[in-house]
Amino acid sequence: MAQSTVTIAAARPDPALRVAKVQNYWVAVWRQIYRDKITLFALCLLIFVVSLALGASWLGAHLLGFNPTATDLRARNKPPTWASDAWPQFQDFSNSCGTDSGCQWGLWGDIARNSISGIGACFSLPTGQCHWMGTDEAGRDVLTRGIYGGRISLRIGIFVAFVSMTLGVLMGLISGYYATTWIDDVINAVIMTIGSIPLLFLLIILARIFQPGPEGLAFLLGIFGWTGLSRLIRGQIFSVREREYVLASRAIGNSSWRIMRQHILPNVSSIIIVSAIFNIAGAIIAEAGLSYLGVGIGPPLPSWGNMMQGSLGNFTDAPWLVIAPGIFIFMTTLSIFLLGDGMRDALDPMLRNQK
Repeated sequence: MAQSTVTIAAARPDPALRVAKVQNYWVAVWRQIYRDKITLFALCLLIFVVSLALGASWLGAHLLGFNPTATDLRARNKPPTWASDAWPQFQDFSNSCGTDSGCQWGLWGDIARNSISGIGACFSLPTGQCHWMGTDEAGRDVLTRGIYGGRISLRIGIFVAFVSMTLGVLMGLISGYYATTWIDDVINAVIMTIGSIPLLFLLIILARIFQPGPEGLAFLLGIFGWTGLSRLIRGQIFSVREREYVLASRAIGNSSWRIMRQHILPNVSSIIIVSAIFNIAGAIIAEAGLSYLGVGIGPPLPSWGNMMQGSLGNFTDAPWLVIAPGIFIFMTTLSIFLLGDGMRDALDPMLRNQK
């Protein structure tokens, strides 16, 4: 009997069928951040501000030529060196706006020319001769103090975020996992008690009594700033603790701490990261407010808050005392808030897939 061989042609892959690629979660997060130009700009701006703070010693000694604590009463409240000729003209323009004849807009031509020529002359001066943002009431260079002040303000923000994040995550995990028990009731009672206290007045009293340094002020802000994060995590855990993988882990005998650490905490990590970023900005603003009121970081240590506190009563005569620290606070908080908003969108798969 003759035997025949049947040849089966190899099946051609259907071009409509695509092989699903397994993508790492954090790689997807970074790609989303990279595509978001606003978030990428905020990240670059924050890196710039942090670099200025970290390199403050080198910048002050080699580029600007000033010491942040060295005083010179002969140069107190001096305008920026490049505006030494333009500043009196600007004052004449401001005074003219309060008269019946109206603002003398023709002065702006001379103001612009003198400012441009002053900037060029400032670049040609030797190190330590040009005050780019003027001097304060003690004759100290404002720009140098602003760069050094970033060290304290950013350090306080990071410390506050660490303390509040640690307490908030711990209390939120315990409260959410043991919901409707006496443990949850005790933690909620503590949160309600802290929330009912006028926080600003309490911080003013404590700061006046203990006169803390940067770390002490960060600790005070942190121990009273964890309640919001704790409530947020507690609400998220309500929907996580009853899922199948948590029930399965509990069924095979895993302890509560192991379940919270390995199964619940990773599912709320995105909320923790975003909240920590926002807490840094909130702590910087809180420190600036307390220092402005005179109960935060005191001189001679420079911080953005006490630099603004030193400008009380001098805004019309020396507006650079407010503008310089205000620019630093604005750039830092703006970059942090934009970065936190972008991180929230990138870490949330539902929001990321909608774009």
